[in-house]
This record gives sequence, C-alpha cells and structure tokens, in this order.
Amino acid sequence: MTMKIARNRWLWAAAFTLLFALVYEYFSHRVYSGFMLLAFLIPLLGGALPYALLARLPRRMQPGILSRCLYDSGLAALTAGSVFRGVLDIYGTTNRLEAVYWICGTALCLFGLAVYGFCRAVMLPQNRA
Repeated sequence: MTMKIARNRWLWAAAFTLLFALVYEYFSHRVYSGFMLLAFLIPLLGGALPYALLARLPRRMQPGILSRCLYDSGLAALTAGSVFRGVLDIYGTTNRLEAVYWICGTALCLFGLAVYGFCRAVMLPQNRA
C-alpha cells in the first residue's frame, strides 16, 4: 500500500468520524462532548498528515509494513477511545476501562515509530555502501 492510499484512507476515516460525531451529537438532546466532537482530529492529524508527508520521501525511506500496521492500530485505538469517552460523557457516566484505549493506542503508536526509526537506522547505512 502506498503512502497516498494510506493518506486517503485516513482522510475517509476522519470524515466518517466527524460525520458520526455530528449525527450522534444531534440525537443526544443537546448534550455535547469534546472527546466526541474532536475525535476526527486523531485520524486527520495523526494519520492523513504524516502519510501525506511520507509520500514525498523516496520509497526506500518510507516505513515498512510492520511499523505502518503498529502505528495505524494505535491511531485506530486512540480514535475509538476518544469516541468511547465521548459516549460516556454524553451518558454522564465513567468507566475505568477507557484508559486501556489511551494506553494501548499510545504504546502502539510509539512502538510503530520506534520500529520505523530502528529500521531506518539499520537499513539505510547498508543501502549507502
């Protein structure tokens, strides 16, 4: 999958998340949640923007499948966690399991970035020789 395709998928994910949040907020009897309304920023700024920038790099400098899958899974968990927290805010309740989304999502994103950095540090010097 190219970086442009990944960028487009994250753009569609951001649009769907925004549409979902607007429809959900419309039927929530004038109760709003910032987590729900701003959940679309996670796929937009965390997915579409970085992939648009990575598309400008030469192919040998682009991330591999493992780092992309880890990073994308982390963004999906963070987006789902934000929507989940928004739903709980609208219902006026809390749940201790919502922290799992933030912890796992952040860990997966950081691990994906670490794998990308490690692969660049190990593989690029070999390609130059």
